[in-house]
Amino acid sequence: MQHLENIIQNKLLEINILKKSQKSYYESELLNNKCSGFLSALRNTKNNNPIVAEIKRYSPSKGELDLSIDVANLAKIYEDSGATCISVLTDKKFFKGSNDDLKIVKKSTSLPILRKDFIVDEIQIYESKIIGADCILLILSCLKESEFLRLLEVSKRLEIDVLVEVHDKRELDIALRANCDLIGINNRNLKTFEVSTQTSIDLIEQIDVTDKFIISESGISNVDDINKLKGHGINGFLIGESLIISTDISSHLRNLVG
Repeated sequence: MQHLENIIQNKLLEINILKKSQKSYYESELLNNKCSGFLSALRNTKNNNPIVAEIKRYSPSKGELDLSIDVANLAKIYEDSGATCISVLTDKKFFKGSNDDLKIVKKSTSLPILRKDFIVDEIQIYESKIIGADCILLILSCLKESEFLRLLEVSKRLEIDVLVEVHDKRELDIALRANCDLIGINNRNLKTFEVSTQTSIDLIEQIDVTDKFIISESGISNVDDINKLKGHGINGFLIGESLIISTDISSHLRNLVG
């Protein structure tokens, strides 16, 4: 629990600074830009396995992955190797990411981009659209249901897709009550940082997947993992660490895409 609490406490400090310095976000002309369809790309891909390939410099649980990533080059490798979408971690303190990483990726690829961060205030959604995100992550472990619904409404108003992240049945029930059509099941418990793909398998059994797109996140490193999850009805896969630490990222991703 301490890990997540520390992250959220720091995020609230960042938000206070953001609100004082960026009041113009609410009037920015960039809010009129049309987002690339993140969910539609996942649903319409011709790839065997829809992969959201993640750009991740650092992991609080694993430590340094690659702090010197050339994000422009990596985005091109991901696109050329069959990724359907790209995820960019923008949290600075705990994941060593930045908004600049996402901006660079936006200029370097035509793939839809997920801003992966700890979003707990509506100004972060405005910020996300302004820096070029096509989709944001709303993590239900970080939000009360009322807060989540308010942020979901702001996202709809700004026409930016939302990947709703759940980890247990309580969070899944909130997402289903809100009729969310893009749900990510995080196999990593954000309170303990322990990882098990069994989490996706257990929760997918409680979802009518006919009108939902379900992504399994964390702990996926090979085709066997993907095939096992697909066998239980998982639609797509968010993969970061195994790509970043691979000695041949392109080959590894092509193999995962199938």
